[in-house]
Amino acid sequence: MTDARLELHLAVLSTAVESYLMQLRRRWNTPAEDGADAEIRRLLAGVGARPAPSEPDVERVGELLAAPASSPLARISTALGLSTGEEALVASAWGSETDPQLAIVLGCAHDDAARRYASASLVHLLLEPYGVECPVSVEDYSTLVVNGVLEPGAGANGALRLTPTARLLLAGELPAPLQPGQVVPERFEQVVDALARRLGSRVGGVTVLRGASGVGRRAVAAAAAERAELVPVDGERTGAELRLLARTGIALPLVDAAAVEELRWSEADGPLVAVAAPGESVAGAYLVELPSPGFEERQRLWSAALDAEALPGESLVDSLAARFAFTEADIAQTVARARSDAEWRGRPLELGHVWEAARRQPEHALERLAALVPPAFTLDDLVLPEERLEQLRELVAHVELQHVVLDEWGFRKRLPRGRGVIALFAGPPGTGKTTAAEAVAHALRQDLYRVDLSAVVSKYIGETEKNLASAFDEAERASAVLFFDEADSLFGKRTEVKDAHDRYANLEVNYLLQRVETFTGLVLLATNRQSALDDAFARRLRFVIRFEHPDRALRADLWRRSFPGETRVEGLEWDVLAGPELTGGSIQNAALAAAYLAAARDETVQPTHVEHALRREHEKLGKSFAGLFLEAAR
Repeated sequence: MTDARLELHLAVLSTAVESYLMQLRRRWNTPAEDGADAEIRRLLAGVGARPAPSEPDVERVGELLAAPASSPLARISTALGLSTGEEALVASAWGSETDPQLAIVLGCAHDDAARRYASASLVHLLLEPYGVECPVSVEDYSTLVVNGVLEPGAGANGALRLTPTARLLLAGELPAPLQPGQVVPERFEQVVDALARRLGSRVGGVTVLRGASGVGRRAVAAAAAERAELVPVDGERTGAELRLLARTGIALPLVDAAAVEELRWSEADGPLVAVAAPGESVAGAYLVELPSPGFEERQRLWSAALDAEALPGESLVDSLAARFAFTEADIAQTVARARSDAEWRGRPLELGHVWEAARRQPEHALERLAALVPPAFTLDDLVLPEERLEQLRELVAHVELQHVVLDEWGFRKRLPRGRGVIALFAGPPGTGKTTAAEAVAHALRQDLYRVDLSAVVSKYIGETEKNLASAFDEAERASAVLFFDEADSLFGKRTEVKDAHDRYANLEVNYLLQRVETFTGLVLLATNRQSALDDAFARRLRFVIRFEHPDRALRADLWRRSFPGETRVEGLEWDVLAGPELTGGSIQNAALAAAYLAAARDETVQPTHVEHALRREHEKLGKSFAGLFLEAAR
């Protein structure tokens, strides 16, 4: 594409540099002089040389440059309010980059073959006689640099270099449009229309589209830009180049919210769209919320996705929609991952692949603050009183049936907070609290993450709250069960404020009280000291399940289950072994120790091995042990 105004500037530049070089030649070609100073006088003869245009030439140049023109350079000039001299600098940079012969001529004008480029001081010298006032230097704060036309660092004598974006626009081309990789969800059509109207009116400033990753933020922005006849572009360019695209009305820059502060964007710079995660904000920006799909919408999306794979998913759709707060992109990626998993295993795609892919779909950083605990037990493995088992089954039902009670039965409108499930497991060590947490996670088919107190608690003020916030946020993103073992260390009673330490310790508890109430998943707390917990947690607990020392019948069952089927045992009487009053954890420890003792002697596990192991276990607990049969007789 030919840019008439660009060509005009280059014609003037060529005329000026020709006149300048001829003036230099005339001055240098003076009659030869004898003596050592002759060469010095010859060099000094070129100082102050200027092009020497005639008055008609100056008038003609002025008329030509003052004439209106429609071209890429004119569009940039109008948008940025450039002077004729600033236009000339842009044209000079373009000419030196696109015409090697002009670059050579400019090197001659510099009298330096290594400087084959336009510089501000040279262009100023060349065009001043023609009445074109060019800046003698291009500083980094100048209009041309701040608005992304020229690269920074030129100054007075450095090379004038066009930015990649300016070079593209002067060539009459448009930037490549952003490809969001996602269609606009139907529920956001009105948002697209409203944003397109805002962009079409060329209202400047920042508009923030806030929502979860995968909700369609970039797709909404791209669709609105196209309707407003703008090219959506990503934020990979420099801030100055993004400003050039926006101010010329060619493109709509789309950036992350975290980058806005550094850009220092103003209304005069044109429209800019920033995408933000939930909780992020941009000062002074116009905020548009893009909510994630609700339960019914997720049902429809899952049903359509499974139908597309010819999977009979009626039995799984409700559970997937209720347990995983996925966006449209998440659901599509989950199905794609399930398909890849099935192909990798050489099996047809099944619903089980979809569920496992859903568990692994969310990208989260929970491992930094909590340890993944692969559930090794089921509810059937637990040896507890029937009433406690029933409580655990009720707990599972409260999580599994949230979509029924909250959505279908309308309780969500009555519960603006406290939609998650918080359960406390209280009891002495070894009574099965951690085992029960694993069994609950297994029944729900969700990952269990045990919070690492050493990674969460910090000596720096405010850091503990930040770490806790991250743990809860990541658990929600991962649809995981969050497990606080030794919960009394974090959820302890608030105290009377006597010093700064008390005040900040209370702030941590206050934050936890607020955050657990807004958490939408399952939180399990385990403690040996229920009385040490802050009283305010009692109202927020959906379940309090107490784990007591097992009675003799339960201890017999625990002994029976403590030895795997592969272990060779001989002469063990479960009712006799149940005599010592131990917890399930201690019984398992004793069984393990007896097995190692028998293996060391290459024997089957016998009462003597168990009795020895029990004596060691009692010593650890600080208890006396009279012997297996005496204990059994008690």
